[in-house]
Amino acid sequence: MQQIEIATERLIIRTPNEKDTQDVFALMNDKETALSTGFRAMSSPSEAEGKIRRGMTSQNMFVIVKKEMPAHVIGVFEVMPNKTDTVIGEKWDYHICYFLNRESRQKGYMTEVLAKMKAYLFNERMADLLTITVFPRNNASRRVAMKSGFVFKRLEKECVMTGEGELTDLEFYTLAKENFEAPKKQNHEETIRLAERQKWINEGGILYPIPGYATLLANPGNGIFRIHEEPRSKRLGLERIDESFVFDFKIYDLDCEDVIEHVIRTWTSELFIKSNKNLGIIFNGLKGTGKTIAAKLLSNRIGLPVIVISKPLEGMLEFIQSLCFESVILIDEAEKTFNEEREVLLKMIDGVYNSKRKLYILTTNRLSIDENLLGRPGRIRYIKEFGNLSAKAVNDVIDDNLMDVSLKDDILKLVDTLEISTIDILKSIVEECNITGKVPASPMLNIPKAKYKIRVVTFEDLDTQYHQEVKSLIKEKLSIGETTEDWLMKIVDYDDDKKAKRNKDVIEEKYHCDIDISSYPSTSVVLYSGQLFRHGIIVDTPDSAGFFTLEYDWHDPDLCCLGNGIAQPSLYRGQLLH
Repeated sequence: MQQIEIATERLIIRTPNEKDTQDVFALMNDKETALSTGFRAMSSPSEAEGKIRRGMTSQNMFVIVKKEMPAHVIGVFEVMPNKTDTVIGEKWDYHICYFLNRESRQKGYMTEVLAKMKAYLFNERMADLLTITVFPRNNASRRVAMKSGFVFKRLEKECVMTGEGELTDLEFYTLAKENFEAPKKQNHEETIRLAERQKWINEGGILYPIPGYATLLANPGNGIFRIHEEPRSKRLGLERIDESFVFDFKIYDLDCEDVIEHVIRTWTSELFIKSNKNLGIIFNGLKGTGKTIAAKLLSNRIGLPVIVISKPLEGMLEFIQSLCFESVILIDEAEKTFNEEREVLLKMIDGVYNSKRKLYILTTNRLSIDENLLGRPGRIRYIKEFGNLSAKAVNDVIDDNLMDVSLKDDILKLVDTLEISTIDILKSIVEECNITGKVPASPMLNIPKAKYKIRVVTFEDLDTQYHQEVKSLIKEKLSIGETTEDWLMKIVDYDDDKKAKRNKDVIEEKYHCDIDISSYPSTSVVLYSGQLFRHGIIVDTPDSAGFFTLEYDWHDPDLCCLGNGIAQPSLYRGQLLH
């Protein structure tokens, strides 16, 4: 009997022999492989030996080995020729079945094998059509088929019995000889047309995407979903967890209505729809500042299916990209969820192979996900910072929860000294008042009280190459006892409209930067190298004139300078509404 041997870059595909018995038995004894492929798991090596003998005779069975280990079988490739009589003569349709051992999967081996076997079957075995049948749960085989140029043709419901006695559906993927010889015929429009056929089937409450027709669900519908991974086959689907995000508590003012409206306006604008691009948003802030609530409010308002991602899963990137409907992808605490899978997150948001555009909403406790997300509006278009409660929210929380209203002014004074305010912190203070009948004065209550408020001048967007030049210029101009803030606010000229022009305006115009002068709560009266301050790290201790550098994870360092004095902290003084 003639031996057939076909080489790829890394592998050899050959007809089997008796020496392959143990390896083939080990492959076909694996219950997981049997479940995904449809054969009955072998129970003895003699079954493998019989299969190999039949394969040697028919030359329809091939084994796959690595070039460096030609005696060790890692996979099986089988063909089943079917002859059909047509008006123009006989046509040969070769049905293909393939599988690899667990150690050899996800390395591109089967795609490599199929590329060579297509040419062999069309040119040597004179096939007219190649057909691959796939169980709906077998994502890996489906990906190999579609990557190899096969296109979905039909789904047959409950048409085959597996080796385990399970009646199941089959998806059919085909490649005709004329399309193999002229692949451009299977153009992009055809691919899009086929993708639009994607339907959804409900299996035990889990929705799985299947190329199909009107007998199945056209899409999973609106609602909140999470990605479900079938334990045995690792197949991915969508599990509906609710119709929308429901809040069993009052939502206080989050100061986010403007960004929600802006995102919806961008997403629904004709110009952005035509671009067919993903849209990315980051809601950033400390825990308890309302960013997750805001993300859920936006998800409810946008009117799209929402897919919540809480952890990376194998095949998730391809799964999300293949979804043929517009959707929200919500990733809470993204810096933790994708701590070790940052490349997957970047590729998802890029959406190069998207079937439909996606709205990505990420919440983060710190802006330290990946520098390739920040400063890249093509990926993340908008960033909303969540910080202290608005004055309205503070008053509303107190008014709604405080039993003894005479304590309100003292609560406001206490809140005024916090380093940061959140709903949880404020409610805890009010609850303490309701329990004890007085505003907590001892440090026993675990709330973040700031001791000082430091005034800081920040030269925003000043190119780092000018940091030293600006420092030197200002130091040279300062009078004895004069601070940088004093000098910046000094009037030096008037413009044509007789509007005062300050040193601050001169510096901004000359160096194309913005100078911000603000006060910030601090637990320390002294700033020092390595200290966490605002959202950055102080690189160097302030010099004699108060200059220091603040370094961030997501953009270039800022030149900063201490302003006029240090005061007691005040988050809301002069702002609170009564």
